[in-house]
Parts: sequence; structure tokens; C-alpha cells
Amino acid sequence: MNTNAIPFRHDGTKDAPSDSVISAVASTPATKVWWPSLVSVPLLRVTADFLLVIVGTIVGGWIGHSFQLSHSFALSTQQLLFGSFIYTILVLCFLQSDNAYPRVSSLLHIKETETVLRVSMKAIMVSLVLCIVARYPVPRMAMLGGWILATILLAIGRVWVQETLRKHLSPTIPRRRSLIYGAKRTARRFFTGALHSPMLGIEPVGFVSSSNETANAIYSYDYFQRDARPVFREPLSKEMLKRLDVQEIFVCDSSVSDHELKQIREIAQAANCTLSLVDDQEILANRCPTRVWEMDGLFVATTDQNEPTRFYVAMKRLLDIACSALLIAMSAPVWAVLAIAIRCESKGPIFFRQTRVGQNGKLFEIYKFRSMKVDAPKYARSPNEHSDSRITRVGRLLRKTSLDEIPQLINVLKGDMTLVGPRPEMPFITEEYGPWEAARLTVPQGITGLWQLSADRQFAIHHSIEYDLYYIQNRTVLMDFAILLHTLVYAAKGI
Repeated sequence: MNTNAIPFRHDGTKDAPSDSVISAVASTPATKVWWPSLVSVPLLRVTADFLLVIVGTIVGGWIGHSFQLSHSFALSTQQLLFGSFIYTILVLCFLQSDNAYPRVSSLLHIKETETVLRVSMKAIMVSLVLCIVARYPVPRMAMLGGWILATILLAIGRVWVQETLRKHLSPTIPRRRSLIYGAKRTARRFFTGALHSPMLGIEPVGFVSSSNETANAIYSYDYFQRDARPVFREPLSKEMLKRLDVQEIFVCDSSVSDHELKQIREIAQAANCTLSLVDDQEILANRCPTRVWEMDGLFVATTDQNEPTRFYVAMKRLLDIACSALLIAMSAPVWAVLAIAIRCESKGPIFFRQTRVGQNGKLFEIYKFRSMKVDAPKYARSPNEHSDSRITRVGRLLRKTSLDEIPQLINVLKGDMTLVGPRPEMPFITEEYGPWEAARLTVPQGITGLWQLSADRQFAIHHSIEYDLYYIQNRTVLMDFAILLHTLVYAAKGI
């Protein structure tokens, strides 16, 4: 298919600002469509959601009712099944109205979990109102138990179902072999979206970079480093496109000049390839993530931060105080055991204290369980490997299980840090920040976040800031809950 002009594509849905990198092609249909697959995928996802919610509601309701202190009335099996069915229908209706079945997956599936939390809160509120209006008596513990278990199952199960469908149905959906022109953040983000969104019909075959790219392959943004495509060293040419059987080229490099873009278009036309541009829409000025909003079909990119509401700030602080105080009390025996183990192996302080940079550049002292030897340099690059000679034997266990981070709950309680946010860095590192990296300091620094969950956590934070920028643009109370839930799930898996 020859192209006389370069199509610039943009999805006009509500989710476009948060998925701006991959939304440039979200509305582009595949060249060949296998309709049974396209129809069955949403149907399978809705069916899976129905089963997850109704099973969680029934089992959770039964468990909750068994702990009911008041036995003034009993909940029959028919009542439990009927109530579970009504609640499940409400959840499915709210999922549909919240566009919970998009063609494009979000970064680390966090937005999907956030949607589940928002929908479950809507559904339980409506259920309470219906019970009051209809004067339908429902044991409070049964309702609470069903709501909690159904929400957890739906949040975790949707991610598993989505990945399973992607794995098994991707080969059945015809996909366009596509070459990504560029190798920086935008290209990697586009690659991740295309890879995890088979409904787009895009099959990335590799990258071509106009700059001197040193990497041999580029991995997707994910919890594991499992999906990668090669970086081709040769310049773009008709012969190369024919050899790779490329059907479409996606230009993901904003630094491409008009002359270079013209050459790419001519090569694409000669090879009978479609050419598309991908706009990152992330940062347009110093220290400011771009906020993209819609005005009657027009997309406006504003170079200021999407400031949080007072409600978000207050709820986030309330969540920090309540959770940190509770976790400190519950983990007190663990603190005692770790303190004894640290002192038995090596003399020195139990806690490691270090100056870190918080929100807006404010300095504070961070607390950790000491995992390195006393004579190790206090301000140096953190060890990248557990075999580092600076780490003690107990320290290797602490760092592997992230137990050395527990004392930072004190920082959260004091207000120096928050539970969810970008990781705080040392001053000598932040002094080297440019406008792009400095955006991390516009929000409170946290214990866990998207970067901590990703496979890129093994590299320096400022080399993988896409996660933090994504969080800054999309942060809400429910997203914080979603990240905490993902942290619990993936920590249990040993990530």
C-alpha cells in the first residue's frame, strides 16, 4: 500500500492522554481482520469478569457471614446467590461504562487495577442504596466479605486473563509486521503497547535508530525482561524492508528532521509500506510533564503539571499515616529479629541513615536496616549485584527480600516520604538531573512505585524514569491502592 502522505493517528477516547504514546495507532485497524477472534476476545473477558466477581462475592459473602456476631437473622443460600448476581451485574455495567475493555493495555496494567477499584466502590455504594430503599436486610459482614474478596479476585484475575488471552490468541489474529524507527523512550513505550495489545494487529520486528544506539536489543516495559526485539545496525533501505517483510514503519523519534522524514517516506513508498508517526506528547518545557486534555475533539498539550486536588492530598496523607502506623505495629517482631541478626554478624548501628532528596528538593534523612559493612562508603552508587563485597551476609537476605526498606515506614509516618511515589535519590545524583529527570522531584518520594515493580529496577532510577512520569501524570488515590496491591502480589512472587 503506497502512501502519498504520512498519516498521523490519534485515538480520541478518554484514555488518550494517559496512553498518548500508543494511542497514535489505537484506532488503526489491521489490514486483515479475523472477526471471530476480535468478537470473542471482549466476550471472553466479560465472561471471565463475571465468573471472578460472582465467585468472589459468593465465597467472600459466606466467609463474612460466618463471622457475623449478631445472629438475629440468617442469610439463606438463595439470598446469597441472588445478592451476588445483582452485585455482579452492577460491576459489569460499571466496567462497561468506564471503558474497562480497551484495545490498548496500560503500563504494567496499573490503570486496569485502578478501574477495578473505582468500579467496585461504585457498585458497593449502589448496592447499599438498593438494600436501604428495598428494605432488604443483608448482614454487614457478608456484604463486606463478598465485596473485598470479589474486588481482589477481579483485580488480580483480570491481569492474568488479559495476559493469557494475549498469549494464546495473538497467533490467531493477523498482524502487520512493523519496524520501529527510533530507540529511545517513546519507541520503547510504543513497542510495549503494541506487544501487549494484540487487538491493534501490530507485530514489531525490530528497531532502526538514527542515533548511535549501543544496545543490541530493546526490552518492553514489564515486570520481567522477557520480550525484546533487535536493534538493526544498517540504515533503513528498501532492501532491508523487503528482507524483513515489513508492512508498516512507525517513526517514534521526535528529533527526526523534515529531510530525514522525507527520505523515510520515499523508502517506505518504494517498499510498498505504510508510514505512521507516533507523538510522545510527554514533555514540552522545563521540569513539566505535559498534561493533554481534550476540547471538543481537539487535543491541547499544556506544559504544566496536573496538580492533585486537595482531596487527593488529604486522602494520600491519611492513607500514609494509617498504613505506616499499622504496619510498624504488626511488623514489630520482625524488627526485633532483624536487629539481632544484624548486630550478631557485625558491630555497628542497626539502622543505616543517609541524606536523600525529597519533594521540591527538600533534604531528609532516610532510614534503612544496615545491609552493608560499617566501613562501606556512605554516599556511593548502590550495589547492582548481591555479590558486592560491601554487602554483609544478612544484608544479602535483606536486600533480596526488600526487608531493609521496612524502617522507611518511619519516614512515611514523619511525612518525609509517602507509601507510593518515585524513589528518593542521593543529592549528588539529583544534581546531575536535567529537565526530564527533575520532574520526579515534583511529587512526594515513596517506598514503592511502578519502577520498583518493573524489570528495570535493576538499573539506575534516572535511566528508567518512564514509570515515574507515567505515575505523575495519572496519580489518584485509587492508583496508589492499585500499586500497593500489585506490590503485595508481586512481592509474594519474589519480585
